[in-house]
Amino acid sequence: MFNNLEVCQAVLNALPDATFLKDEQQRVVFLNRKACELFGKTAGEILGHSPLADLDPTLVDMIIERDGHVLKTGEDIEYEHQMLNRDNVLISMMVRCSRIIFHDVPYVLVSLNDITILRESEAQTRYLAYHDILTGLHNRTALYEQLNQVVVPGAGKHAGGIGGLLLLMDLDGFKNINDTYGHQAGDFVLCEFGRRLQGVAPQASLVARMGGDEFSLLTHQPVGRAQAEDLCRQIVNLTQIPFTLTGASPFVTVSVGVTVITEAVITAGELLRKADAALYEAKRQGKNMHCFYSESLDANLSSKRRMEKALANALSAGRDITCAYQPLIRAADNHIIGVEALARWRDDELGEISPVQFVPLAEETGLIIPLGKLILRQACREMLRWSDLSLSVNISPIQLRDGGFAPMVLALLAELRFPPERLELELTETAIMNSDANSKHQLVLLRAAGVRISLDDFGTGYSSLSLLKDIVVDSVKIDRSFVQFVTQLKDTAAIVTAVSHLGVKLNLEVIAEGVETPEQQQFLVDAGCTQMQGFLFSKPLTEEKLEQLLGDISRSKQLGGDNEREIKG
Repeated sequence: MFNNLEVCQAVLNALPDATFLKDEQQRVVFLNRKACELFGKTAGEILGHSPLADLDPTLVDMIIERDGHVLKTGEDIEYEHQMLNRDNVLISMMVRCSRIIFHDVPYVLVSLNDITILRESEAQTRYLAYHDILTGLHNRTALYEQLNQVVVPGAGKHAGGIGGLLLLMDLDGFKNINDTYGHQAGDFVLCEFGRRLQGVAPQASLVARMGGDEFSLLTHQPVGRAQAEDLCRQIVNLTQIPFTLTGASPFVTVSVGVTVITEAVITAGELLRKADAALYEAKRQGKNMHCFYSESLDANLSSKRRMEKALANALSAGRDITCAYQPLIRAADNHIIGVEALARWRDDELGEISPVQFVPLAEETGLIIPLGKLILRQACREMLRWSDLSLSVNISPIQLRDGGFAPMVLALLAELRFPPERLELELTETAIMNSDANSKHQLVLLRAAGVRISLDDFGTGYSSLSLLKDIVVDSVKIDRSFVQFVTQLKDTAAIVTAVSHLGVKLNLEVIAEGVETPEQQQFLVDAGCTQMQGFLFSKPLTEEKLEQLLGDISRSKQLGGDNEREIKG
């Protein structure tokens, strides 16, 4: 029936996927060696028979229906399903079906690819992205995601009780445990407290470690005041049971701040701020107690409004807001190949204000649009003198949703005569994954003009390795929370290595941020990271300090140094 049968068989046997040909009666008429290995049978045992005989009836019906569609329409189909292999182990298969016609007779060409390892890697990556590595609890990212789902109109209003609760907790005196007994003892206390907290948490609530000795608990269901008070007392009492170590019983207490989720709360940040204000009051009153948020505690409200007014005035006047630049290092030779622009703000009355404070405030109030434009303009203008350095600028999802964002960026670049190919815009993983059609259109316009797009903080959002190939970006930046543990934790090292290898295969630049030690640097180089930044190389610098650094390196080159613009790691 087939011409050059031996050639066809040899070609099929060389394919990495299990491949076979079925007729309209589901009988196998041709197959390769991989298919025999998958089914655990010889070609003679399979040919002329249906491969569906041992499958679940529901799965059989689905396969027959899809094969029928391929035979009838000629459309290719690709889908995924799980099945038991010959060792009775559940595996994930990617199935691709196409129609082939020989002598007016249609056949279905089936290709099966075992993607079990990929799916397991994705599951592990997702787990690490949403869980604290030390305690196994959820992490700050998971809590933020849940809070964003809670703060919607009507989410906190329940008849017959109060809404859900957000609790923030700090272990009082925890630093003394680390200082007296060592960090291993401190880790034990954190893990044990997390276990106890899960034991008293209401059903379907989220327990998270925010970092350090700070924990949180989020309840979604309405809780009466008496129940809420009782829950807080139970949590405070958790530390009355000794944390028994070998030859010691260190003592700590816990302070709890509580805020009730109501319709008046419209942002996750507002919820956290209120819970934090209540926690601060619990500590102020002597620790080892709980405190509910009330408006009388909100001393930060007037400060926040004052900061908002000052920021608006600074943006309007175009003063007090500057850029700091953190060098970007090429991993292969430690050359400085670019910088990342970071916003800085110093007010005459308020003093130096951290970006951790004023950037979220700008996003909440809409001031992020003029702030982003000011930083982009200033950074491009100041970086014009160094024509061989790239410039990275962080972009907020709010900016990206603005329909005029891409035209604004391109007009600004044209005005300043700053080459688009030197600019890289950094967006968080979650921002790109959740972008709407307009946001994606903005990215398409920018990339078409030569502007590069970077996936920032990779690992803190969805973290799907398989989806990485579908995102239109030029580089991926591995989050510092992964980098700091690459030489200590095998799971984290495996994830960083996997992302690096995949990025290289997809022709992406793989950037590691937060590099602080030579050991981390060497691991990242071996893993395949192409660029790095962090305090090991340089802290963020003013324009003047950057000029001095580059000048010193250039003079070193003239005096006989090996590498121009090179930083020794």
